[in-house]
Amino acid sequence: MKLLQNILVPVDFSESSNRAVESAIMLAKVFNSLISILHVTPDNNISRELEAFLEKSINEKFKELRARIEKENITVGDTTLERGAPFEKIIQKARTSNPNVIVVGSGNKKEGDVFRLGTTVEKLMRKNQVPLWVVKNEVIRPIDKMLCPVDFSEASSRALTNAITLTKHFDAELTIFNVFTPFMISSPRFKADQEAENQRLRRMQEKQYHDFLGQFDLGSVKHKILFVVGDPHVQILRIIREKGTDLLLMGTTGKTGLSRILMGSVTEKVTRELPCSFITTKARDLTEDFFADNLREIESIISFAKSMLEQKDFEKAIELYTLGIKQYPDNIPILAGLVESYKAVGNTDRANYYRKYAREIIKRMWGEEYLQVINLE
Repeated sequence: MKLLQNILVPVDFSESSNRAVESAIMLAKVFNSLISILHVTPDNNISRELEAFLEKSINEKFKELRARIEKENITVGDTTLERGAPFEKIIQKARTSNPNVIVVGSGNKKEGDVFRLGTTVEKLMRKNQVPLWVVKNEVIRPIDKMLCPVDFSEASSRALTNAITLTKHFDAELTIFNVFTPFMISSPRFKADQEAENQRLRRMQEKQYHDFLGQFDLGSVKHKILFVVGDPHVQILRIIREKGTDLLLMGTTGKTGLSRILMGSVTEKVTRELPCSFITTKARDLTEDFFADNLREIESIISFAKSMLEQKDFEKAIELYTLGIKQYPDNIPILAGLVESYKAVGNTDRANYYRKYAREIIKRMWGEEYLQVINLE
């Protein structure tokens, strides 16, 4: 089974979006994922002739991009052209196609922009609910070192879960760290009490940190644990530089200054620097939908389609299985159902097509020895 099934890559065919495609290919190779492509053009009042020309040009670029991805033995899902505000259309596409992650380039900074991110990416960080991988516009390199700041909130717990998953699959090293920020009172009268209180708070936070990490299986990954004192955004940037971090993983909401890591003051300061590529998670994990909602949906499709087969409503069974394979293109039970359904209606060509398709997936995912275990006849 795939951990990360569907990757959505919005593109504008710039160098920045080319980096996003490269990163998506790297991710898809590790997780055997499907990549879907989206391009959004402005909803301008242009002539029909110019609109037709632009659409033809974009479709040609889609064709080239599909060939580039498929050359890496990766399945390409939809290539979709939309018109309107890019960030709105990306969010709408994410709602309908349910990707595990959106991979975007960092965009091009316009003169006068506060962020080093493009406007579309900055808006996605604020409003999007799907995990977002923002790729820095530089040569793509292997992901060897990851960094995950935590503050014990649900959001940082989600970020760390994702960090552990990715660390395992990329065979990388993960640095987990927590920042203690002492409170400061300017009045000399309270200096002694302030120091004692900060010592007490620090001990309490260190214990919380230890208890928090105890919830995770860190024995299966290469990792380092840091506890530092200072300003959160300064410490994030310092550790990224010192560790040569390739990927930063952050939750989007939380309890402290550190965890207001999307669009709180800490994140704004970090993203101004754009020190490395980063992943943000708000309401969902990278992998949770596949093992929960998507798994239930697959079981529902298969169950309904099987009942149609038993009732000899073969056309309806084919319709259901076809719908399922569009959503879950490497699901062996769905492919086996298509083989059986097409055999039942005497369409041996389509049955053989899906049998061959399923055999290729089995060999790629598990090895040829499993061809004898799984019956596709």
